[in-house]
This record gives sequence, C-alpha cells and structure tokens, in this order.
Amino acid sequence: MTISELLTPREEVQEGRFQGVLQAHKVGGSEDRLENDPSRLLPMTYPSNALETAFDHVDNKLRSRDSQGGITLTGPYGAGKSHGLLTLYHLFNSPDIGQEWLDEWEIALDVPDSAEATILSTSETDADHIWEPIFEDLGREDISEDVKRYVTTDHIEDLCSDKPVAIFFDEIETWWESFSDSEDEELVERNEFFIQNLLEVANDPDEDLFVFITLLDKSDDFKRILNRTNPYAVDLNATGDRERIILHRLFETRREELDENKIRDIVQNYVENYSYPIEIEEEKRYENRMVETYPFHPELLDLLDNLYEGGKERQNVRGAMNVLADTVRRLYQETDLIITSDIEAAAFRGINQTLFNRYVSDLDSIEDIDYGEELLKTILLYTLDERSQMASVTECLLGTYKPGKNSVSKLDMSLQNLYGTAHYLDRDEQKNNYYITEDPKLTALVTREQERVLDGDREAIEEKLAEVVRDDVWDGDVVVYPEDDVSDSRDISVVVMLDYLSNGALEKKLNGFFEGRTYQNTVLFVTPNQKIRQDDDLISKAARVLGAENLRGKVDDEQGELEKIIRDERRELRNELEDNYGSWVKWTDSGGGLRMRKKSVNPDVEDVKSKVGRDKTYIGEKIVEEVQDAENGVNVASMLNDFRQFRRMPVVLEDSAFYSALGQLYRDGKIILESDRAKFYATQKGDPLPDLDDDLTIHHPDNLDESVYTETEPESEPDPDTTGTGGVTTGSSIGTGDGTTTTVGQTETETGSGGETVSTETETKTVQLEGNSPRVLRSVAESRVNADSDIATHIDLSYDLDDLSKEELIEFLEQLPSAIHIDAQVVIESEVQD
Repeated sequence: MTISELLTPREEVQEGRFQGVLQAHKVGGSEDRLENDPSRLLPMTYPSNALETAFDHVDNKLRSRDSQGGITLTGPYGAGKSHGLLTLYHLFNSPDIGQEWLDEWEIALDVPDSAEATILSTSETDADHIWEPIFEDLGREDISEDVKRYVTTDHIEDLCSDKPVAIFFDEIETWWESFSDSEDEELVERNEFFIQNLLEVANDPDEDLFVFITLLDKSDDFKRILNRTNPYAVDLNATGDRERIILHRLFETRREELDENKIRDIVQNYVENYSYPIEIEEEKRYENRMVETYPFHPELLDLLDNLYEGGKERQNVRGAMNVLADTVRRLYQETDLIITSDIEAAAFRGINQTLFNRYVSDLDSIEDIDYGEELLKTILLYTLDERSQMASVTECLLGTYKPGKNSVSKLDMSLQNLYGTAHYLDRDEQKNNYYITEDPKLTALVTREQERVLDGDREAIEEKLAEVVRDDVWDGDVVVYPEDDVSDSRDISVVVMLDYLSNGALEKKLNGFFEGRTYQNTVLFVTPNQKIRQDDDLISKAARVLGAENLRGKVDDEQGELEKIIRDERRELRNELEDNYGSWVKWTDSGGGLRMRKKSVNPDVEDVKSKVGRDKTYIGEKIVEEVQDAENGVNVASMLNDFRQFRRMPVVLEDSAFYSALGQLYRDGKIILESDRAKFYATQKGDPLPDLDDDLTIHHPDNLDESVYTETEPESEPDPDTTGTGGVTTGSSIGTGDGTTTTVGQTETETGSGGETVSTETETKTVQLEGNSPRVLRSVAESRVNADSDIATHIDLSYDLDDLSKEELIEFLEQLPSAIHIDAQVVIESEVQD
C-alpha cells in the first residue's frame, strides 16, 4: 500500500508549486497568489491552538467580555506569523468567506459584516509617518490632513467611530530600527506617539478597534512602546500542534477522513520489525504516535523541528513544510511511509555548507555499501541538529528501515561498514553515536590507504602477513618459510609456513627444502590448518595494517590516535592468524622410508616443544636399535650428531635428554659402554655409570663376548630354618558370588626375642571393580573395601581402549602411578604387508 491510496496531496504539492512562504505585502497585489485569495488561503489553513487563542481574544473584544484589542503574533522566522496575520486579515476583510471557514471548524467567533481592514507590511512601505498609508488605505486621508505634529487618540477614535476597524502590521520592527536616534529623533517621537495612541484606543472597551502586529522580538525600543498597554501576545512557535498544521497544509484529505485501521496496519509492520539494536521505549505509545503523524515518521518530524527551530536561515515550520512538500511530490505514489532518508539532503546545505560538502564527497567511497547513502544522509541531518550533533544507532536505523526493502540486521552491518570507509564519518566510541566531521577521519584515511595497497602492493601485504605471524602470533621465536632464511644448524629451529598444502604437496616441498642440508632433524616445521595467502579477509586485514603504518609521519596525530588504530588493527589480524595454527610436521621411519605425520599444536613455541618432547621415550629405543646393527659400537658424539642430522631419528630438543636416555639404558643393562682405553662398563658386573663424555663408545650386549660384561659369583640358597621373620599361609578359596573371591587361611608368624609363634587367621579377598571411569571404580571400592581391616596388596588392571597410536599409548602409560612392580600386556594390531 502507498500513501496515495490513503491521502491526496494538495494540487500545488503534486505539481511542485507549493508556496511555503507567505508575504503579507502581496495581499493587495494583482497576481494570482495565496495571500490575496481567501477562498484558497483559508481552506488550506489549519486553525492551530495559537490561532484559536487569537480568535478567542477577538471574540472577547467583540462581545465586550474584554477591552483589549491589541494582539501580537510572535515567533521566529518561518513560525507562521505572516500566515496567521493573513488569516485574521481575511476574516475581517472577507467576512462571508471567513465565517464559512470558522463555522466549518466549529470555531465560536462571529466576525462583523461591516468591518474594515488594512494590512501594512513595512518591507514594502517605507513611510516616514506610518499612519499615512494606513489612513489612505482605509479612505480617511482627511484624518492625515488634520494631523499637525502627531496623531491623537481623537484621530484614531474618529477612524473607528462608524464600524469596527482592524489594522495589521507585518515586520514593523525592521522599519522601526531603521531610524537614527539622533538624526530622526522627531520622526521617531511622532511615530511612537501614533503607535502608543493606537494601542490605547484598541484597549478601550468603547472602541471597536483591533491592532495585530507580528514580532520577532528584536527591538527593545519597540517593545517598550508595547509594554505601556500590554497587548495580548500569541506565540505561534509554541502552538503544540505543528504536525497537524503541516499535514493539513500538504494534504486535501482531512484527518477524520482517514482509514485509521489501514494506517495502523502499515505502522505495525514497521514497529514489529524494530529489532535489536533499535531501542524503543513504550512500544504501543510509539506506535500510536506514528499513526498520528502518518504519512511522516515521527523521528523525521522531530528532527526537522530541531533543524528549523530558531535562526533566520532555518525558517522553522515553513522550512519543514517546503522539504516535506517536495518529498511527498516525489514519493507519495511509491512508498507507504516517509522516513528521514527519503528527504533530499541538498535542502540543508545552507545550515552548514562544509558538512554538506563532506557528505557529498563521501558518497563515492561508500557506493559499494548497501544503503550507505541513506545511512550517511541520516547521520548528516542529525549532525546538523545543534542539539544532538550526532545520530544514535537507533536513529540511523529508524531513518533508513523499510519493511520488504531491507532489514534491521543488514542495515546495522552496513552502518558498521560505513565507519572507516566514509572519510569524514566519525564515531563517539562511548555512546556509539555517529557524526560527520569537517576534518577527515583517520580511520577513513586508513581505509583509503588500505585500498591503495590492495590495488598494487601484494608483495608488501604478504611480507606484512609474515611479519605478524613471526612477531605477533609466535612472539618472534620462529622463522617464517620461505620468507626468512633457515640456518643449517645443530640448534633447534621452529619454522612456520604461511602456505597450506595437501599432505603430498607439503611432503614434496619439505623434501626439497631438506635436500642437501646437514642438520635436518633440528628444523621443526609448523603449517597452518587453513589457507592464509588465499584468504581475502586476511589479505584485506594485512593491507589495512600496512596502510595504517604507511600513514606514520604523514598525518597530524598529536593524540596518538593513529598508533591506537595500528595496535587495534594489528591485534585483530593476529587473532585471526592465531586461529589458523597449526600442525607440527613429524617424521617417522616406517621401514620403507620416511613418513610424514601432522600433530596438532597451539601457536606457541613451548607448546610445540612440549609435543615434540613426548618422543623422549623413543630416544633410548633408537639408540638400542642403532647400536644393535653396529658390531663395533657407535661413538656417543657420533650418535648424538645422528639425532640432529637424520629425520628418521627422534627429535632431541636438548642434549640432556639424550644423555638421560643413555644413562637409563646403561642402568637397565641394555647397553655396554667402552672408554677410549678399551675399558668396558656394564651394570651386569656392578660397574657404576661412568661420566658420559663424547669419547665413549656404545655397544649392544649381543655384539660382545659375555665375559666382557659378566663376572662369575658363587650361588647361595637361603636356609628355610634360619629366617628371622617369616610365615607360611595355607588355606582355601571360596567364591562369594558378588564379584568377591575370598581365601581363608592361617598365617604362622615367629615374633620377638622370645621366639614365640603366633597364629593369625586371615582371609584374602579378590574384589572385582568394573566401570568406564575412575569415578565409577572409586564408588565400587568405597562400598566393597573396609577401611579399618582391609589392605590392598595387588591390583590387576585390564583396559579396553579406543585405537591408540604408539605415541598415545606411551602417553597413556606415563600417566599410570608408580608401584613395586608393573606387568602390562598390550594387544597390538599390525598392518599386514602384501
């Protein structure tokens, strides 16, 4: 549904001939104008509260309920003073037409049939004696001829002796202020006496004289004259029904003729979709207000009211009506409700030409943002409002949302995209309000520089990505490949890649990297889990960081705002990049060659090393494996060097891990050590662990003659009769049927110096604990084991597990608690080679 289906604009509005400015001096002209045609002027005049107040004063004077016939119409430019003055003039000057209009609006005022009226606009008449054009227009030049020095009250009473007279002054203050106090002292005095006497007669209960004066309240001297008789003052700017005045002025359709149900349906379609982040208090009340102001959104009318209030250039109601008339002409057949973004911004260039120019210059930069122009226009208008000077998020969205054409969420997203794109758009961070600024916003300059970088500096963007990955994500503890050189060193290096590759492509690339390198097992590669160089969002963010940094030294930044932007943008890029890392590339010897695997890691060097360090169990296994195939053994220094050179070996993060594994192998009797003087050290013959210097040679026991590492010792057997403390337990087992097996028996124990034997009856129970978690096992143990009499001597555990890799199995075993002895049987499924 459109406005045209509910309301009919006045013909002059439809045709673009709306006359928003009424000039009192045109009332006597010959051209076809509203001012001199009461049959057109009165029907499009809404009897506002202010006008009805004026009508009440006139009625009280006519009915002798009040003596005061002096009335001033006050208000700023555009408040409707001239319109009100013309309305009152035509009531007296065209009583038939005037009375018909009054009756139509049910206004209790009977205008006199025989009254005479004259209207004087000092913008057209520049008389030395203000009374002369008045008496002339009323056909009483004879009174002017009788005036000697100044007009007396007798002259004025003679003027209205036969019939009521209404005299109207428009913009008299301007004329009054044109006199010079020194040069025109006599003229000022004579005119002052006339005005003063005129108002005194108008305040006489026996005289039918009315004096109407429009005032801007800008002349203290003229105000002093008025204060002598205190005429009634009617403020047309505080009428309270400005919206009805505007609606009546623009549309032929009267309010009582509207289909309110249809209007409410339209309004509800808006209000029901006013979702977050729009904030509206008392939603039903807001809906009712929208119905009252239809076809204009109340936010628009409130904004125009503020924009045009006060100041000669603002024009108040008149200015608002001009803007709205043009908008109605353009859109009444296309839209169901006129909102803030529907009006033309050009109408407000006079309020602040600079801000308007800033708005226009930003239109090109935001052309790719959906509804960017509408949002920016709304922000401009609120910026021009001297009361707020900025637009809230709610005002921005209410000023642009239309059901079926856009959505609140998309508009909110576009609003956020505007910031940093429009060069002159700024934001109050605390209140999240937006405004147009005269100076270019740094964020906008950053955006402009970002676009320049995106257009032609891809290499610099990728260098910035590498820099942020290296310095921010990984805290400078890594090198980035292939951007940085990776040294061929015995020291461990964590090398981070920007490229995300398939396993095949990655393995091929890394094999190419390792070719010809001496120390291949000291380089720990970490790859991203997602593509980085091909991610448009990451590329854009890196370009923004680069663009902001390029502005250093090129813009004034006394407040350090640019550095804050750089920090924020760089932090945002770092966070996004962190989410992409990562996987540590692990190499294993599969028997047929090296095999590459990926292990998940966090973007932290210590986390990578922690994952790598879990391989320490395999260091010992690899040492044994290597020396088993070496008949003459392997030198310690050579073995350690092999761990650094060959990727088939476990990674040794620190030399201490290697020496620790070597010492444990010695203590377990799995290796024999030989010094450079051919002295063999072996645990089997009780040798302590020698100093593990690099000159030692590592041997596998199987590769040496047994006599090298064993000594013959006499065998001895314990005498069962000489044991100091001991016992024999005998008994039988009884199953209880509840998961517990009990063995009942007797233990004989020899005790003390007396050699007495004490028999203690015991029972050994086997308690079955079953469940799928330690918590369940604990619960069963709590119920079946007596804390006062029971002691656990043996636990036999059996685990059914999900498939574990070797590394995961080792990690699981390492978590088991220590005991006197642990015996574990592991079921292994191995791939069968064809």
